[in-house]
Amino acid sequence: MRATYEDLLRAARRTAVDLHREVHSDQAELAAGWQAVLVAARRHLRWLRGDLTSFDASKRIVVRSGAPMPRLAQAIGAGADLLASQDPSTAAALDDRDDLAAARAEVAAVVLIAGRVVLRDLRISKQSPGYRRVTKVMAELEVLAQSDRRRTGLGVLGGLAIGAPQDGVDDVSLLARCAGRWERGHQSIPPLTLLSRDLRSMTAQLRTVCGYTWHLADHLLAMTAALGLGALLELDLRTMKVALRTFDDGAMRVARCWQRRVSDVSGRSNTAGEVAFLELVRIFDRVVRRDGALLAPSELVPTPQAAAALLDAMDELVYSADRVVRMQQQAVAGLIVEGRLFVPRHELAKRDPRYLRRPGAGSRSPQVRWVRTSRADCFDELTDALQWSVDHLSVAADLARRMAGTCHQSRPYGAARNPVMPPPFVDVRKKADRFVADSTGSGNPGQEPVGPGR
Repeated sequence: MRATYEDLLRAARRTAVDLHREVHSDQAELAAGWQAVLVAARRHLRWLRGDLTSFDASKRIVVRSGAPMPRLAQAIGAGADLLASQDPSTAAALDDRDDLAAARAEVAAVVLIAGRVVLRDLRISKQSPGYRRVTKVMAELEVLAQSDRRRTGLGVLGGLAIGAPQDGVDDVSLLARCAGRWERGHQSIPPLTLLSRDLRSMTAQLRTVCGYTWHLADHLLAMTAALGLGALLELDLRTMKVALRTFDDGAMRVARCWQRRVSDVSGRSNTAGEVAFLELVRIFDRVVRRDGALLAPSELVPTPQAAAALLDAMDELVYSADRVVRMQQQAVAGLIVEGRLFVPRHELAKRDPRYLRRPGAGSRSPQVRWVRTSRADCFDELTDALQWSVDHLSVAADLARRMAGTCHQSRPYGAARNPVMPPPFVDVRKKADRFVADSTGSGNPGQEPVGPGR
């Protein structure tokens, strides 16, 4: 389970509220802690393209880390660290002005709570320079806190997460770590460099991961009554199982398309995602088997603590699978637009009259059985099956996230995740449809589709 930016801001607000409920008698510690909060807030606001200019941040501050006010500074600083850790693929979330304004308003509101504590408990005269400095900072914070005109939450920015799950301490927590490594392995490969055998392998990997996750959900569902996990969790698990099973139906159609509708490059995939997947399967087998036999539900989920760990692992597994299937959809879209995928010649002939009128089309010489094309309608079955898979796996990912106990906002990736994606075959450059028959400059990619084996 990964902490999101919204989770960290919620934790900071909770820390500030707890701080407000206490009375602080140590004046020096309170003043130093307030300075630490302002330093952390200024750094945080700078990542949000804002600033806090009405205080002097040049002084060296030494505070006791366990004190209440420094704990708030640490919570605010954790949000800044998360923003600083984003890579170029997710940094686009920092470009939305409305989301940035909402985040600045939330940070300012949290610091204002601490400022009210300082004004209440710090025994200084209202005419003193120190009191005026505090009120000046709070006036600036008030302006920032009122700057969110939208009032609809943090948007995409709130779902930014740290780059990987926490280090595993047992086989179940290692599942989350390996799932993140599997996702990053596929992410590291440019989509247009993938071969059809790599895409076929991705489909098989997704079916395997979701099949194992379905097995974990089934065993967890069998133990909900015995462990007293509640009816709501039971309902979510049942719905998640249906979503995973429905995703598998779509993935089977995708696999059949690789076998029958699109010419496949034979051989075994050796991408980074394939290597990470083999390690993930090895950890799966260690979790669900003992001495070659599958564990019973009571052995796999003996305690509520084991159930919570399993929910966290399932959250990461389905999230990573959701990311990988979207990468596959993006790769297929790009390969179609570039005219890099082969289809049966008779399929193109039925849809493109120009193909039949090309030079040499009426000759009796041997014709290639597979041709390249960028016509989207030649890949309708494939793209429809991929969209079906994406839609249902997205539902499973949202359910897994809710059951894991984090915020309801879905994790975004890059600019956004939740908005409806455009059709994967849209060609934004308006390139002319094209086909390539004999003049490919390379050997025939295969006269017959290969079998479904990986």
